[in-house]
Amino acid sequence: MKKINKILIGSIFALTTYSSANDIDVVQTVASFNEIRPANMAMSKDGRIFVTGHPIVNSNTKVLELSLNGTKTIYPNKEYSDSSNGNNSVIKATIGVTVDNKNNLWVLDMGSKQFVVWNIKENKLNKIIKIPENVLTPTSFLQDFALDEKRNRIIIADMTQGDLKSAPTPAFVVIDTITGKSSRIAQNHPSMMPDFEGGFALNPITIDSNFEWIYFGALNGKMIYKVSASSFNDEKEVIKNIKEYAPKPYSDGIKVDKNKNVYITDIENQAIGVSNKNGYKIIATLPKDQSWPDGLEIGNDGYIYAVINQLNRTAALNKGKDESTGTYLIVKTPLIK
Repeated sequence: MKKINKILIGSIFALTTYSSANDIDVVQTVASFNEIRPANMAMSKDGRIFVTGHPIVNSNTKVLELSLNGTKTIYPNKEYSDSSNGNNSVIKATIGVTVDNKNNLWVLDMGSKQFVVWNIKENKLNKIIKIPENVLTPTSFLQDFALDEKRNRIIIADMTQGDLKSAPTPAFVVIDTITGKSSRIAQNHPSMMPDFEGGFALNPITIDSNFEWIYFGALNGKMIYKVSASSFNDEKEVIKNIKEYAPKPYSDGIKVDKNKNVYITDIENQAIGVSNKNGYKIIATLPKDQSWPDGLEIGNDGYIYAVINQLNRTAALNKGKDESTGTYLIVKTPLIK
């Protein structure tokens, strides 16, 4: 297999693209975007797809719904998700998004430090959950989160480094979705820290479908860790229960299937991979000239879906120069057997 190495932004992103190979498939393209740079995605049980517009480029569209015929519609409406033409949308900036088992779309609005919870079946607001300032830091960067529906709890991966340059002080931000009670847990735990100075900390996080285990790691870390979801009642229990799970490359997103396979957006190799007790392997590469697989979603159709958004080519992460192609993707590849 032929490799071409390219070092970007010093040592933070050692990106490796793979040429076509007989033993590894290329992902299938589901949708392309020119109007927004997608961040993360969520999929309901009946196959509805919701996509967030990435705040790193100040996207005017915060959330949109992608229909089966490719139509893209601002969701839930312009009041909540459109800041164009001087509109002051309810959702200010978002990346993380998920759909729960009761057809609620959970949008982590890191701009307003809140969750907007929207009932997609009845198309109405369910509730808004505020994130208090006392569980945040001046550089908090609230991106990915795990929704524990069994315990009515959210676990947010606060990478910090919101200015993309400060020293990391990562932690779990834990919120009770009923009472709103919040806490900051395990700050600066070794499992959350990057491998090197200047790297990015705690970022990818997910929970299994039985709500038993939280899986997480640093963006610039080489290990997936797991901790029991039930332990988040107490910080000491969380710290005591954090365990190594499987190796991974540098990655921006993870999802776990029912067989405890953790799927990885592999930003080192421009690929989708999987980690489990047998180690790590790439299962599909990105299309030619595409880069930075970001958010993941497991569909009910036997596929893992991923957002491709070329974040490494943005001015913010490329020494002030934007080298994006302007075409971003949602792709899919089969789950492993």
